[in-house]
Amino acid sequence: MKSDWIDLGPLSEFPAEEPVLRKDGAGRRFACVLRGGEVHALDDRCPHQGYPLSEGALRGGVLTCAWHNWKFEIASGACTFGGEPVRRYATRIDGGRVLLNRAVDTGAEVRRLVAGLREAVLRDDPARALREGLRLGELGLHRMETGLGSLHLAFEVLAKDGAERAEYGFDHGLALLSDLCAWVERGWVPAEEAFVVAAHAIGEASARLGPRGKGAGRATASSPLARIADFELDEPAKVSEALAAERRDEAEARMRELVEVRGAAGARRALLPFVAQHLYDYGHGAIFLAKALELAERFSSAADEVLAASTVQLAWATADTSLPPFTATRAALARLAELPLPGPEADAEPARSTAASAAPLDPAERAAFEAEVLAGERPAVEATVRWLARGAGPLALLGAIGHAAAIRVARFDSAWEQRLDAEVGVLDVTHAVTFAEAAAALGREALPREAAQLAVLAAGFVGKLRNADAAAPPAPPAPPARAPGGTLREAVESRDVCAALAIARALDAGGRRRAFAELAPFAAFDAAVRPIFTAHAVKMLEALQRLDSSDPRPDGAYLEALLTYLVPVRRELHVRRIAAVARKFMADGRPPEGLY
Repeated sequence: MKSDWIDLGPLSEFPAEEPVLRKDGAGRRFACVLRGGEVHALDDRCPHQGYPLSEGALRGGVLTCAWHNWKFEIASGACTFGGEPVRRYATRIDGGRVLLNRAVDTGAEVRRLVAGLREAVLRDDPARALREGLRLGELGLHRMETGLGSLHLAFEVLAKDGAERAEYGFDHGLALLSDLCAWVERGWVPAEEAFVVAAHAIGEASARLGPRGKGAGRATASSPLARIADFELDEPAKVSEALAAERRDEAEARMRELVEVRGAAGARRALLPFVAQHLYDYGHGAIFLAKALELAERFSSAADEVLAASTVQLAWATADTSLPPFTATRAALARLAELPLPGPEADAEPARSTAASAAPLDPAERAAFEAEVLAGERPAVEATVRWLARGAGPLALLGAIGHAAAIRVARFDSAWEQRLDAEVGVLDVTHAVTFAEAAAALGREALPREAAQLAVLAAGFVGKLRNADAAAPPAPPAPPARAPGGTLREAVESRDVCAALAIARALDAGGRRRAFAELAPFAAFDAAVRPIFTAHAVKMLEALQRLDSSDPRPDGAYLEALLTYLVPVRRELHVRRIAAVARKFMADGRPPEGLY
């Protein structure tokens, strides 16, 4: 670090035990205190809101900001009450004059700011987290070409910290972070606002928690996991074996080593066989794995933590399709296992390498297939296996299943959310969309047999949710006599579902694509209050726009599904339902009403 000493004036002008203001030629301000024969210099701007510390009070070596009572040790800059610390500058007395070194030790400053950012997230203080992130950006260490601008390093710290402290592995906050980073890069939302939303979502879920399991899955010389170097890395199946046996520490440790040696591609190859076996945690197993892989690709230094968190989530997950209601799906997967998939590379190359995997069905075939998917679990999975046996590509089928899932969301019967004897809500149905999109994303890098399994799981999931439909699917309204007034954004912000749908139905394909970008700020910042609901709003918009953009013949189903879900004001804490379900359970010991 090159020194940059400036003269602050004679020592005689620094009264003992009293803060004074000094400035350099560029107008930078320093709060200086003479105490114990040494001049202590701090940035005069309080790190909270910039009020002058030089106008504060000193007591016992602690300088208090007069505006909000934040307190700082002058000997270190540490904050003893309030939030983040203040920058401290080196000084010396030479020939009766006070000299100050304006140079910043970049390495030390990065460590200080990263620690402050992590502390802010630990305390679920997104405002402080953003301030520290912006200070990191001012150091100029980011790469502008990433699209995240000066907050790139802060977003990366958020990914690593959130993954490390996620108690039960990868969660909604990290999935939200992945999508918001993509939106910032596309210019859909401002980086600062996106960072605040992500920091709060991650901070709320892991507030006050240390690293998961106090280091579980992290090898040390004194830990049995130090034997990780002996793991047989050429056998990714061992990760699946550890997951199936719920040996979480082992699975996490194997994943960390696998990422170190083989990167995200090695993690994908190890986890895909496991994820393709079952629908896990209402689809979250595949959804979160897809988001984890995206984060790992975006932030390579966080890849080990992010993919370890995904592994831990899978180790805790419920295999829904192993439960009695999914008998038809299990039978379909068994029949699929007996099928010789077309192509000599069926179990050697990713599905996207097989041209037939993505070849679209013709319109009549696709309509017939989607009708069977929407008819129920059994017809859905049987139709999927039948089409696979005929040589249909799993990626093409997943595209059709995603379209059917969007239709299912638009058919949701809101009466479910008014019932006190059930725990069903629209979020349950949105998972069919996000799972179908995640299955398609994973399927492109999966072996054809794995992609086929994902197609069966997705179809069965969409079909199983049939009971969420309104008694009669809503008939599409007649075209309006005149164009509705106002813009789609205005209709959405006023929570006018009918107007929003009318405007959407008048859009062409290009207008629908632009609508997703137009509605992104509403989904991220205005649609909900609780982070879990914000995460679903963002996740749904992103999944639906991806399905729309990859559909060879997109129609309005994707945008209509989004509006049906996003626009209505929904209760985020159903107190009466919670109480009614609890009372009923204590009375009869039976679970609440569900979709299956």
